[in-house]
Amino acid sequence: MTDNPSISVVIPAYNEEKYIGKCLASLQKQSFKDFEIIVVDNNCADKTAEIAKSFGARIIKEPIQGIIPARERGFKEAKAEIIARTDADTVVTLNWLESIYEAFQREPELVGISGTYITSNIIFRVWSFILVNILAKLVMGHILLIGPTTAIRKSSWKKIKVHYNDRLYLEDWDLTCHMYQVGKLKYIPQLTIPFADRRFRTISGLYDYFINYPRKYFKTIWTHHPFLRRH
Repeated sequence: MTDNPSISVVIPAYNEEKYIGKCLASLQKQSFKDFEIIVVDNNCADKTAEIAKSFGARIIKEPIQGIIPARERGFKEAKAEIIARTDADTVVTLNWLESIYEAFQREPELVGISGTYITSNIIFRVWSFILVNILAKLVMGHILLIGPTTAIRKSSWKKIKVHYNDRLYLEDWDLTCHMYQVGKLKYIPQLTIPFADRRFRTISGLYDYFINYPRKYFKTIWTHHPFLRRH
């Protein structure tokens, strides 16, 4: 961790004491070392912040509930030009930050990059690739920045204004569409993360994936699609 890091890792968190330790431990093992960790405490009532502090993370409080307000607060507080975003229950691969840094160094015109999931479920792995690279391009004309494995340039992010209501909009789709307006997005095959399936184990999680997320997906597409835009 440095005072002038090359990368800021932003992790929005709401009551993640059961998972955030493994996430932060995976960041400590990164092959790339010049980074800071920002954990955004989104009104946690458990030991999330305490655990994050023990790993040397910088804790930022965001009182407005929701992943978009928490994510945006983390982006605002980031010291680095390159911002990597992941989830509190994500265990990143050892070269995750190295892949991010090298991608931006190779192509200075990039404003956002993303990868996909590693999973033993071949159907979900194929679906993830299709979602990011094929379906997104067919529907929107560009790739999708998947929330848990996304990186952006802060200078480019400062030029956009996202939709804040994450009860209406899918946060990663919305961010993607706004970032696409200011520059080039790219899929990076090396930018992979293990798929965290805990939300499939609860009724509320299944509701989100099969009812709530599709509803927000169509709202986000309706807002941003060049032929359907409703700004």
